Amino acid sequence: MRTVLGIGLVAVLLTGCQGEEAGDVPTTPRALAWLAADHLGDPSRAVSERDAAEEFGSDGIGTDLGYGQQVVLAVGSDLREPLYDCDGADTERMDGCEETEDGVLMWEDLVPEEDPGVVYVVVPKGDSAVLLFGSGPDITGDPRDLDLPVSVAEMFEIAHDPRVDVTTTQEAVDGGRDIDFWGDPDR
Repeated sequence: MRTVLGIGLVAVLLTGCQGEEAGDVPTTPRALAWLAADHLGDPSRAVSERDAAEEFGSDGIGTDLGYGQQVVLAVGSDLREPLYDCDGADTERMDGCEETEDGVLMWEDLVPEEDPGVVYVVVPKGDSAVLLFGSGPDITGDPRDLDLPVSVAEMFEIAHDPRVDVTTTQEAVDGGRDIDFWGDPDR
């Protein structure tokens, strides 16, 4: 998979979650998986993820989920500035970049027999940010126009959930401890 930042990222962030409140408990990878499932239903699997989380400062946390495509959700502070807009050097390697009212949407198109392409979404949240990416189905243009297992709108919805941050609710942490889909069924 090609990469923008040394990792293959497809970030797609979603809008919404009216009525949800941010929490004050440190986020865990399992809590992020539980929160993603709250929006999308249970994935086929979820595991801890480090590559996307490393794009943040030392507090980066991430989870990798299977939804008919790979979906990675990461949160943290100190995300590299070039990812906050379409003017950075990292975004020059993208096939598309749009600064939307929901956040930054970037994508890499399919490279036949090498890479299906990647969709990335970045949403700043004060001192922190959310980074989502998806890979798996062929990206052949603007991902908002494609029929993806997890749509760009759904990804922005997740990213805008106030519980998806470096801190979350105790409910999310507790819910993450009890998820049945945690672990890689291929291992």
